Amino acid sequence: MLWACRPSFVLTMFAWACCLPIAQGVERFGDAENASELQQRAISVTAVQRGLLSLAEAASGEEGFNLYRTYDESMGTWLQVEFVRTLLDLSIAATSASDEHKFRTDLRDHARFALWELDQNIGHLSESIAEVEQWEHLRLIRVLRSLLMSARTTVGRLSTAQSETGP
Repeated sequence: MLWACRPSFVLTMFAWACCLPIAQGVERFGDAENASELQQRAISVTAVQRGLLSLAEAASGEEGFNLYRTYDESMGTWLQVEFVRTLLDLSIAATSASDEHKFRTDLRDHARFALWELDQNIGHLSESIAEVEQWEHLRLIRVLRSLLMSARTTVGRLSTAQSETGP
């Protein structure tokens, strides 16, 4: 403990540390959890979408049309959720307070839009459950609906948590 005997060394180190730039882009409470949840949902949703596309390619007529429509709607909704995840990542990585504020504001606003998209898609899937006759199609719709409802919870947290940002 040589430095303990030299208070001038400690003061010099403290003064040097005070001159370092303050790091921006610090994760806020819940950022890592929200990002992780969206990433896990993305993996699962991609698998379900592949299943829907595979069924749609094998089906014909109205059943094929309904499968393609379900696939297309889920792709559009999920693109909105992925954009929310991108904005979250940009908010975390921002290098200035003004950039972080801009990204957090965009994140909040887009999360609100993504909630609307999720609600629309979840509602359509709920209506489809009663009409679907093929077991595999029904299973995929139920799984997709559950995943979108979970993502909705995460996006909902992001749409409200970001309103507390300041410049």
